Amino acid sequence: MKKFILIIVTIAFFIYPSVCLSSYLIKLKNDSTFITNHYWKKKGQIKFYFRGGVVGINEKLIRKIEKTDLACEEKTTSPAKKPETAPIKPKIDAKTEEMPTAEAAVKKDNLFMKEFNALKKRFKNIESMTTKELYEFSKELTGFRDKIHKSRLGHIYVNQIYEVHTMGDKVETVIKSRNQ
Repeated sequence: MKKFILIIVTIAFFIYPSVCLSSYLIKLKNDSTFITNHYWKKKGQIKFYFRGGVVGINEKLIRKIEKTDLACEEKTTSPAKKPETAPIKPKIDAKTEEMPTAEAAVKKDNLFMKEFNALKKRFKNIESMTTKELYEFSKELTGFRDKIHKSRLGHIYVNQIYEVHTMGDKVETVIKSRNQ
């Protein structure tokens, strides 16, 4: 009888695996999603295992984390294939204390970065803009954000999108203060 119950329980775990293994769906504000078996909070970041490594994302960029029945598929490298190694980190620039990256070099010449820098420059003058100009600027910020999302490059421009949201919030605050 004990063997029969053990067999039934084992079959139930194979039929419905989420009983024994839970997965979490991590939804970001830029509509990206990740599925993982485990996550934890550390120094303002949500960290989780993804594709053989640990990923850390700022808590401010996460919309919500929910338990899901979706299975988390871990991809592992075959023993014949060498695992990828991280590139050697360049020296930190003493003037800016920022690490130059290949991604940053691509961004500098990119049209998105030129447009972002122009918006950032205009943002410095929002106090002197008229209310109509503020509404137009807000539309431009939204248009820029949508353009990045439509080009499916949101994962590269996460920091810029976050700054655009911050600028939009400030513009909204200035408009509300003028209407009171």
